[in-house]
Amino acid sequence: MRRTIIPGPPGTGKTHRLMHYLEAELKMTPPDKIAYIAFSNAAADEAKKRITNDKVAVSTMHAYGCDGADLNPTTHLLKNEKWKGFKNFSSICSDLSFESYINESGYPQYKNSHMKIIEYARNKKLSLADAAVELDLHYSVDIWLTEQIYADLQTYKDQTGMFEFSDMISKFVEGDKCPPLHCVFLDEAQDLSPLQWDMFFYIESKCARSYIAGDDDQTIYTFQGADPSIFINLKGHLDPQIQSRRVPRKIHKLAESIFPHMTTRLTKKWKPRDADGKVIYNVDFFSLDLSKGNWMILTRTNKMMERLREHLYDLNLRFDSKAQELLPSKMLNAYRTWIRLNQGASVNKDEVKDLWEYLTVKQGHLLRGYAGGKTLETIDSINIEGLREHHGLRAAGGWETLNFPESSKSYIRTILKNEDLMKPARIKLSTIHSVKGEECDNVVLFTDLERIIYESAQKDSDPEHRTFFVGITRAKEKLFITNQDYEYQYNIGAPII
Repeated sequence: MRRTIIPGPPGTGKTHRLMHYLEAELKMTPPDKIAYIAFSNAAADEAKKRITNDKVAVSTMHAYGCDGADLNPTTHLLKNEKWKGFKNFSSICSDLSFESYINESGYPQYKNSHMKIIEYARNKKLSLADAAVELDLHYSVDIWLTEQIYADLQTYKDQTGMFEFSDMISKFVEGDKCPPLHCVFLDEAQDLSPLQWDMFFYIESKCARSYIAGDDDQTIYTFQGADPSIFINLKGHLDPQIQSRRVPRKIHKLAESIFPHMTTRLTKKWKPRDADGKVIYNVDFFSLDLSKGNWMILTRTNKMMERLREHLYDLNLRFDSKAQELLPSKMLNAYRTWIRLNQGASVNKDEVKDLWEYLTVKQGHLLRGYAGGKTLETIDSINIEGLREHHGLRAAGGWETLNFPESSKSYIRTILKNEDLMKPARIKLSTIHSVKGEECDNVVLFTDLERIIYESAQKDSDPEHRTFFVGITRAKEKLFITNQDYEYQYNIGAPII
């Protein structure tokens, strides 16, 4: 088996290089014998846009394992309300909450400390006791109870056929479910957990060739088990990428000041883009002129975005954010679909489904019997005449006929005075973790830290140094470092003390 490793700092075109190798493989390898695996959903989606041959399997680790092991996440994945069955099964869990959310990489993040330990132990391949120590929960959590919960959970899954996210990987490997492949591609390799590396090495063992891209300096998911040393110690043919197409000289210099404070890293060459760029310190965010240009506004946590989101609303500025409330993605998709349909365009099934969420029988938008959208499953591509003839559409008029909340309608009216909603938003409000792989002309970086993160960083500062390295290196032209609102902060280029 021939392994090609593509290390490279931010903006050096690692994914582009992977695509180069993929195009070469497609000239000699059947596309259904190629697997392209990305760490995050965002990276997988981006790869799908770039890969023209739809027979190449492109997915995240979890999705590839789930499909390969023939698991049904709709009926048997333990999430949300399905945890009630387990709570009824296990008396010791009846009073526990299993509330969670899926983070940027597709992992569940539990509020329940017992489940935090269990999930981390699986991903890192540790005992529950050792996982609790690494998470600094060994003094506050009853490990004996964690062990009982874990035992009950295993019994429940065995008896019911239910599964969790980590089972998507373990069942794929243990069941030897890898399809016949000739080669496999892996992007953002540095953030894989040991459990995911086991899955990749298993897939790789079935292939003649593998291609792995990553940057250990951008390992920012250590809290869910990522270990940069695994990527650092990989052996194979090296194809390093050293020329950044994104990061200019001044921002490059600032980013390099963080390297001495990373505990484990692969020394590598990294050349800045041929431009000076600009770093502006002590910026008052609320005085920044955001009316023109493209902006990325980055915080360390979701909680820190709340005031910023309200500020952008007050300025009547449109922005893209997972925390967007007045204009969620489904609503925006429905708006765009309606505009395009009325302009004579054809749309696909998923676009129509988003539109149907804002059409009702009561308001005369749809004929009775069509609101559930069952007839939409047959759609490949359809125009407005087809929807009227075959799918019960009766709505007519401009976008305001759609069943949007009045607050959202008011927001849209204001936005339309200055912006075109058919185009992507100029401003993105996000956590640093959510934008890895992305770039922007102007980046505003908040270096505030919540107390719990600061205290954790005092014990092990490496993850925070890597996280802010990622934040800094999103900037193509200007980087704005804000004034501090919190008592605790990250001092760029200095150790956390």
